[in-house]
Amino acid sequence: MAVFCSSVLKRALVLKRMRKAGRCHLHTCSSLYSSTPADDMKNWLASKGGGTVDLAKDDTSGVAVLTLNNPERLNALTGAMMLQLADIVADLKQWRNGKALIVHGKGRTFCTGAELNMVRNMLDSREGGKMCAFMHKTLTELHRLPLISVTAINGPAVGGGAELCTATDFRVMSEQAELRFVHALLGVVPGWGGATRLTRLVGRTTALELLLSGKKIGPDEALEIGLANWIIPTGQDVVEATTEWLMRYLKGKTEVVRAVKSVVVAGSEMSTEQALEKEREEFMTVWGGPAHVEALAQNIKHKK
Repeated sequence: MAVFCSSVLKRALVLKRMRKAGRCHLHTCSSLYSSTPADDMKNWLASKGGGTVDLAKDDTSGVAVLTLNNPERLNALTGAMMLQLADIVADLKQWRNGKALIVHGKGRTFCTGAELNMVRNMLDSREGGKMCAFMHKTLTELHRLPLISVTAINGPAVGGGAELCTATDFRVMSEQAELRFVHALLGVVPGWGGATRLTRLVGRTTALELLLSGKKIGPDEALEIGLANWIIPTGQDVVEATTEWLMRYLKGKTEVVRAVKSVVVAGSEMSTEQALEKEREEFMTVWGGPAHVEALAQNIKHKK
């Protein structure tokens, strides 16, 4: 008994020191968020096929388009699609020419969350927890990508689909789009990080209202509460219109756009001291660089 108590106390002291040092974040707590799911979980997800997640990268513009392609099932994510999404996020993390990412759904629906037949076959809480940890990691990595990301919501985004929308920097909606956090109505809470991100986007009170009611959130209301950033004009192609809208944020050089994203992520997730250190590091990478020298030569600071 004494040996057990001693080991528990030692573990508690280690965790306390890690938290005090500011080291226990989502990306460092490997006990909660392993870098990959267990092999049996990966194999299980891979066996739940159907649909694809497609990626098109343009090295000239620096804009990538990610398409959820499972329209026959309202773009619900199968296990195979979850694995593909994780692989694509890892690929985008290494894309040095990238500036931005647009996420959209094929057809008239954005995404309806996890595919229901798959869900019915994993009602064991431990299996659900493994999927939760896997999607937490995937969407957190998506959120932290060194790219300006935007979800182009072209129809219903329901449950996990609504959670996915919160993982990007911006959200734009067509007139037909709607968001619904229906988890409580289904007897659960968000399991892909959506509650945490939604609360940070719209505040505690509004997040509670949306999560408990499961109400439909149209583009006008989403714009009013800060959940959406722009409404796509009627009749325009969703991806083309979103790309044009996004260009206002991509005028800088690639390295500058990526540095700005990096310091904003640091400011929103790290302690003040850590965020300031990250800002200093990024500042040093671009100070005196080609974009900086060119801007000084053109006297851009004093141009209207």
